Formats: sequence, C-alpha cells, structure tokens
Amino acid sequence: MNKVLLLVGAGLGYVLGARAGRERYDQIADQANKLWTDPRVQTKVEEAKTKAPEVAAMVGEQAKSKAEEVKAKVTGHETTSSDDTYSNETGSYDPNAGVQVDSTGFGPGGDKLP
Repeated sequence: MNKVLLLVGAGLGYVLGARAGRERYDQIADQANKLWTDPRVQTKVEEAKTKAPEVAAMVGEQAKSKAEEVKAKVTGHETTSSDDTYSNETGSYDPNAGVQVDSTGFGPGGDKLP
C-alpha cells in the first residue's frame, strides 16, 4: 500500500511539475534568491551565526548535566564482585545469603512494594 501511495505521489508531482514548466521554476528560484539576499534576512542569518556557538555550548552543558543525572539514576551505587555478589541502593544478592531487598523506598507510602 505504501509503495502504491509513493508511486501515485511521484506521478502527481511529475504531472504538476511538467505543467508548471521551467518558467514557473525559474520564477520560484528568483523569488527565493531575492528573499535570501534581502539585507533583513542576511542580518538575521549573521545574528544566528554569531549566537550558534553560544547556544551549542549551553545545550551541550545541559545535555551533559542531564546525562549525568540519568546515569546516576540508572546505575545507582551498584557493585558486582568476583565472588558473584551484587548490590545497589535497593538491595543486594549474595549466593550464600540470598537476596536482600530494601523495601522502605518502594511504592506509595514508602513501605509498600508496587
């Protein structure tokens, strides 16, 4: 079905483009060129170029900060040792002692498991 729609869209675009012809294409290209070379547009382009590094640095710092927050939430304080024990903020596992879960921080009310 998607291929049929693609072919219909391509055929329709071809027919409409052929009807408009080269003259209409040239008109659109000329108007786009006039707009791009307009001093008001170029002023805004230069402003954007000047601000881009500043904005990129700010966004980069925010992304780095959020990544660190997510990493802390995902990994917590996990440790896995060579003797097959494992622990994190919510509990631990020891092959000899079994699983121990800290249930005080789960669910509504703090003492109920979800």
